[in-house]
Amino acid sequence: MAKPRELVMTISLNALEHLGINLYSNIPAVLSEIVANAWDADAKKVTVTIDKATESITIEDNGIGMDRNGVIDRFLTVGFRRRDEMGATTADGRKPMGRKGIGKLSIFSIAKIAEVYTRSGNDKTAFRMDRDVIREQIAGNAVQMYKPTEIKPWPTDGPKLGTRIVLSSLSKNLSGMTIEGLKRRIARRFSIIGPKFDFSVDVNGSVIGPEDRGYHNALQYIWTYGDQKEFVKLCKNLERSAEARLAAIKPELSKAGIDLKGWIGTVVKPDQLKDEEGDNLNRLAVFMRGKLAQEDILDDFAQKEIYADYVIGEIHCEELDIDTEGDIATSSRQALREDDPRFDALRKVVRSELRQVANKWSDWRRMDGVKIANAVPAVSGWLAGLHGETKKKAERWIGRPNTIRSQDDNDKKELLKASILAFESYRRKEELDQLEKIKDEGPRSYFGNISHYRRP
Repeated sequence: MAKPRELVMTISLNALEHLGINLYSNIPAVLSEIVANAWDADAKKVTVTIDKATESITIEDNGIGMDRNGVIDRFLTVGFRRRDEMGATTADGRKPMGRKGIGKLSIFSIAKIAEVYTRSGNDKTAFRMDRDVIREQIAGNAVQMYKPTEIKPWPTDGPKLGTRIVLSSLSKNLSGMTIEGLKRRIARRFSIIGPKFDFSVDVNGSVIGPEDRGYHNALQYIWTYGDQKEFVKLCKNLERSAEARLAAIKPELSKAGIDLKGWIGTVVKPDQLKDEEGDNLNRLAVFMRGKLAQEDILDDFAQKEIYADYVIGEIHCEELDIDTEGDIATSSRQALREDDPRFDALRKVVRSELRQVANKWSDWRRMDGVKIANAVPAVSGWLAGLHGETKKKAERWIGRPNTIRSQDDNDKKELLKASILAFESYRRKEELDQLEKIKDEGPRSYFGNISHYRRP
């Protein structure tokens, strides 16, 4: 019987530091890399267990697992090109998320110790990796290799099929982490979790669903690209029907050589885009193959208009990740290369769409602002006394406070009062057209523009 091959990892210390320990700064990002590997292994279920008592995290999947050769050639080989070696699709027909084979190193950005238990058929392999020992061995070894410690015997509760990874001696404190918060952050990094894709992920027994993204009910208006019916159904507080935009931009997409799916939405108030964990959701996230590729491209457009403070969205573009094209991701794996023509084409389309969103947002907010103002008896009575073109101008004018950058309802009430007084002042002087020259800015600026028309 042939002697089992020795488990060996070959890696440079520089790669370990830059692509491992310093790759990510938070637990959800690291767990997402492990979840992505489970997807590539055709897992149907992934369980994440957070144990605050032992300060450890266990991630287990029921995928195809790895035999000993697979562990050595795929897991312990940093830079293993999964798609070149194993094909463009998995046995179940999934498009793999992994590409460069470095995501596994991210575990060392949050954990000192990683134990791996993997089983394929009757072949079982288990080993322990220690971040500090890896550093020492690589630094003192001319061939820069590291030998993990094999774990024997196989534990009685080891996985029946698939892979279990146990992270311990964590550098990130778990005391402040909530299960709901972790579910939200993982949900926001994937669009393939759920029954539709036969891929379940749970945290401490609580299953993650699309609704765990946590921002659906904050959306007021939404513009969709492709079939987004299921997502729109989750948005319970939309004040207008979703506006389908894909047909309108098809010629532009064809010219750019890309396709686009997803949605762009706006919320009622900007403070709704700050979640319980303090994350800023005022962003446009880019997805490839169902996984977050870049958290935000909204900042790229340097939008100064008020509407931009209300925007959130998810843009999916599969043409950014084609096997026959170069890798578009930066070495950090957390962003896309800005000089790539495909990314540039996507940004041009999105920039154009944001202009459409800005215009519609202003129109809709004004119209809805009139409805809000009309709910005030004194305002509805005032409007009832106006007629014809004067009334139309009055309605447009009193709807404007709803487009002002303000979190405070009291500010908007004061703006509404001041707006009516200003309108009456301009009307007496027959200068209503001058009102259109006043810009929609913040409350202070707006008050400043109209305050000298308010009655003492």
